[in-house]
Amino acid sequence: MLRRRFDRRVLALVEVRGGERGRDDAKSACEARGWRVVDAYERGTGATAGVLTPEPGAWLLSVEIGLYGAVRRAERGAAWRVQRLARTASLEMYVRRAELLHADRELLPVWHAHTTAHRPAPPPRPAARAEVWAYRLARLRARRLERLRRFHVGVLVSGTPSEARRLARMPHANSPRHECVDVLSEEGIDHSQRRLLWEDDVRRRLAGLALWLLVMALAALVARDSGAVVWTLATGLAVVAFGGAVMVGVRLWDVLPTWLAVSFVTGLAAFVLVWTVGAGDSPGLDRGQTFGALAHAFIGLGLWLLVRQWTWGDWFAVVVPVLATFIVSALLTAGSVNHALYAESLSLSPEALDVTSFWRFVAALALFRAVDPVLLVPAVYGFAKHFHYLRNERAWLGVAVVALVGCSAAVVGIVLESADRAARDTIAAAEQRTQPPPYFGVTPEWTCVQPVVPVRELPGQGGVLRPQRPYVSFGVAGGDVVLWDTATDGPLKLPADRVRLVPVDTPRAPCPASP
Repeated sequence: MLRRRFDRRVLALVEVRGGERGRDDAKSACEARGWRVVDAYERGTGATAGVLTPEPGAWLLSVEIGLYGAVRRAERGAAWRVQRLARTASLEMYVRRAELLHADRELLPVWHAHTTAHRPAPPPRPAARAEVWAYRLARLRARRLERLRRFHVGVLVSGTPSEARRLARMPHANSPRHECVDVLSEEGIDHSQRRLLWEDDVRRRLAGLALWLLVMALAALVARDSGAVVWTLATGLAVVAFGGAVMVGVRLWDVLPTWLAVSFVTGLAAFVLVWTVGAGDSPGLDRGQTFGALAHAFIGLGLWLLVRQWTWGDWFAVVVPVLATFIVSALLTAGSVNHALYAESLSLSPEALDVTSFWRFVAALALFRAVDPVLLVPAVYGFAKHFHYLRNERAWLGVAVVALVGCSAAVVGIVLESADRAARDTIAAAEQRTQPPPYFGVTPEWTCVQPVVPVRELPGQGGVLRPQRPYVSFGVAGGDVVLWDTATDGPLKLPADRVRLVPVDTPRAPCPASP
């Protein structure tokens, strides 16, 4: 797919050897990648006059390369992309200079324009105290109505406060100049003391705030379950991290008073601590849950960094149909995988377990949850690609595929072990006369089986029924009662229309005689 939007732009001076034909092929290859060729001249001429010595057949292209990822190492990432293009197109190309074209966008405050004719006129001086208070109340009511946008004139402007007022009062084709017009911030904040904010700068500060809060939460979590020495070090680290979060928060919300920004960060930090460490009736998270949540966040962010270069049109045209088909088919088949493995461990067929569609769906979700380690590989690949650490993407892609296969094999082993362990627990419960554990909708229970025909006339598969002893029953499936016979260490199937099932509470007691 052709990439039509980028995060960064790098202006690269690329030397191409091979004469005019090599130059034309290089320009066509760059334009096919969506890179704009700004200028082209022979080596030693143009901008390189007096810098590089002339050489016959060597041309220099000034190429504007668009790429995704972080600002740091963007020049290196652009140079590597040119090298990969040279290998793909079989061209002799060298990056002689790469410069990041940093185009950060200023975040201008937005204002709504409103009329001021409703504002009360100040009383003449000197004025009685009652007139002054009446004027103050009327002004307060007028300002309140302005914040509710009762007098909005349908004009939206952006810029500094003085620029916003002049833009709001500027005449245009449909109306003359407005003198009785003022502006109000869209956020309801006074921007008079606001300094300039830049989009990338705000993103970096948000990331810094999240990182400081994360370090604080992890340090507090370690301090909660540690001894005196580790508790002291972890608590000190948590305090330092909280101070860093406060400093970043004050710089981030500089339009707010300092005390309000500090209060906001403090409340946010308290919420994070209560969620992770716990307080009062809230037990918090243990270390396994915390690091599991971090792993899921890492996987989600890495996958997003890996696929975010696609446009929404590409997603809806290509990715979404394929992904939806895969998910639906996987859910329909994966819901039976756990039950099939469980039945296989009990020497049963999957049809012998009567499982509803709901529990098949739950089992499928559990199976997909076990695939989380597999997703760790593309997540790491996404981070490495975003921060420009992949010089040869094909080689690293091969490494990622090998790691993906290894993780998939490990996950398959985990799933097999889970089903086999559940089956072993059920068999052990049947032998020890204890309550067997459930498994995704399969609820084995102790049952007395009372035949409605003579035992010698009762057909069975897998053994002979002994009515005086209780059996572990897996329910009725396909017209047969599925039992576990400890005498044969295998399943026992009986016709459901020739026996009566009576649940029991104490499997250690013998079953009563049939009436």
